[in-house]
Amino acid sequence: MNSATKFKVFALLLLVAGAFGFVRTDSQSIGKISFILGGQDDIAIQRAGKSEWQNARIYSSIYNGDQITTKDESRCETKLNDRSIIRIGENTTFSFAADQLGKNIAAEIKTGRVWANISKLSIRNNFQVRTPTAVCAVRGTIYRIDADSSTKVMVYEGAVDVGPLSAVKGDSTQPQERRIFQPPHQVPGPVQVPGPFEVSLDQWVRIVAGQQIEVRADGKYYKSKINNQIDQKDDWVAWNRQRDGVE
Repeated sequence: MNSATKFKVFALLLLVAGAFGFVRTDSQSIGKISFILGGQDDIAIQRAGKSEWQNARIYSSIYNGDQITTKDESRCETKLNDRSIIRIGENTTFSFAADQLGKNIAAEIKTGRVWANISKLSIRNNFQVRTPTAVCAVRGTIYRIDADSSTKVMVYEGAVDVGPLSAVKGDSTQPQERRIFQPPHQVPGPVQVPGPFEVSLDQWVRIVAGQQIEVRADGKYYKSKINNQIDQKDDWVAWNRQRDGVE
């Protein structure tokens, strides 16, 4: 086989692989799928700009704008290039986005549960997660998000800044086109909340380790301490702590 023929065969293989979503030539990957728990058809990934879903495979690359969805009793772990870990619980839809340099990472959870262990290597970068009722900005921390009709954020290490959806710029229906990355800003000090869900989330609120916040669809929030007795009985929490190596 001469050189010209070899090149044609290689190019054809690239085209075929790209058609099935295994190779992306339009952007660099922002991470990969590092662990899958569930049946073959329980976890699916939708590539940016594609309408079809394909079964997720371990070690598959993740690209800007990709979406991952899980079914009952299935979980998916992803590892970003900066060593941050994002774990996606059952019955969850989660999408990734990044800026042109791939340093600032944005994500969106429409419904379900997510555990994030954000690497301290990303301290100079931004990592934001949008939910149906709020947006969370973090730098080097461990926390989880439960999203449904309301959003609950629970912080185990570090701190998370939770803000209103007005802090997000762009069309949330197209994660790859969003411009939600904000320049560094001063976060207001702790706010005294008079009672459950009496205050509207109209500015950033910082949640530190051992605290949680719940934001309802009407924009009102309630900040409190994590109930450790209830938390320790949660299988999702125990599994993530085991994966993180936390005893």
